[in-house]
Amino acid sequence: MDWPNWRRTGFIVLALLALLSLPSFYEHAHWFMMGHVESMVVQGRWDLVLLNIGVFLVFLLPLSFRKKIEWKSMGIYTAFIVSLFIEMYGVPLTVYISSAAAISPGGAPPTQEIIFSFTFLGQSLSMTFWKIVGMIISLIGMIIVILGWITLYKNIKQKELVTNGVYRYSRHPQYLGIILIAVGWFIHWPSLLTLAMLPVLIYFYYKLTIDEEKEVMQSIDNPHLYQKYREKTPRFI
Repeated sequence: MDWPNWRRTGFIVLALLALLSLPSFYEHAHWFMMGHVESMVVQGRWDLVLLNIGVFLVFLLPLSFRKKIEWKSMGIYTAFIVSLFIEMYGVPLTVYISSAAAISPGGAPPTQEIIFSFTFLGQSLSMTFWKIVGMIISLIGMIIVILGWITLYKNIKQKELVTNGVYRYSRHPQYLGIILIAVGWFIHWPSLLTLAMLPVLIYFYYKLTIDEEKEVMQSIDNPHLYQKYREKTPRFI
């Protein structure tokens, strides 16, 4: 099976799996919104807030060294990360608002099976199935961004278009990685803020790829070569 057909088949399989798992994810979001306020919400750990914000903003550093910095997309990602970790470890507004509005007096909140728990910097954290899925997706995104860094660093003296390494499989691997990081964290922590901001983040990074490719076509010495690269290499995956 050639690569384009394999990729198309893979997308169909993933789409079916996602469709089949939607009721499960709805249950996870429902549980998050209404069921674990007292037992699992972490609050007031501003050290964890600052640590996680710092770690995940590091992935924007390579983008800040470009000749033309796209502040809007970087700002959306920054806002997503800041709001995510403030709610996760600082002030869980979504959990309190939604649980207070949806749980009737004496009503039993939904539950989720805890697969495993661990302690991080003195804080006990519990992981359910969808939390683990979200963490895996974010980890994949982090790896893709790092591979993009490594590929660009190895070709730093090359003036021509970089098409090797991870760029053989994606024209914009670092943007793909950032989107996966955001999607993974939304799955892990489906708050109202992340739900509102995720589509905006994805839109801005998709639009950024279109704008950048137009600029490359106008500035590159051999636009025909770049067009061939665009035809055989997917935008993201």
